[in-house]
Amino acid sequence: HDASRIAEPQPPIDREYAEDLYNIPNLILVSNPAMVEIARTSEKNGIKVFMYHGASFHSLIEDIEDLRMNRAHDNPTKVSKHLLRKRHIAPSHSTTDHLPLPDIDPLVIREIPDVFATGDLHRPDIDYYGPILLVASSCWQHITEFEEKVGNHPDPCKVPILNLKTGKINIMDFS
Repeated sequence: HDASRIAEPQPPIDREYAEDLYNIPNLILVSNPAMVEIARTSEKNGIKVFMYHGASFHSLIEDIEDLRMNRAHDNPTKVSKHLLRKRHIAPSHSTTDHLPLPDIDPLVIREIPDVFATGDLHRPDIDYYGPILLVASSCWQHITEFEEKVGNHPDPCKVPILNLKTGKINIMDFS
């Protein structure tokens, strides 16, 4: 829903549409998908977070019987596990519009993250795929005609919070 192109990878939202965001000193806008490292110190490596909005999720759920039959719309981390097994965020032709680059496929998951954070299905979900923490985010609105059309069952106003010191994750309910 951002003012960015639909095709992936998506660049950060343009300054033209989000000037106020660009003026926040501790905010860094990134592409979709993006790998970021947080909590790095001179003594230790940080936590690698692979972030992906999730445009390919609906196509994958439609196309893969196991995801469809096991209610992946209600359990978004099932789709995340599938993507991690394939090491690609759009592993099937036409799962998402993408802009191919001549030298590299930007949709390949090259580096194993500590956290894989997604959205798009509008439901909070927490799970693990081996040592990788899977975090699916919620949304801020209840069901709309569009959400119903695409098969989403939103569970709004739930925010996953990861304690970087303990690794514990909680979901805060703002509803």
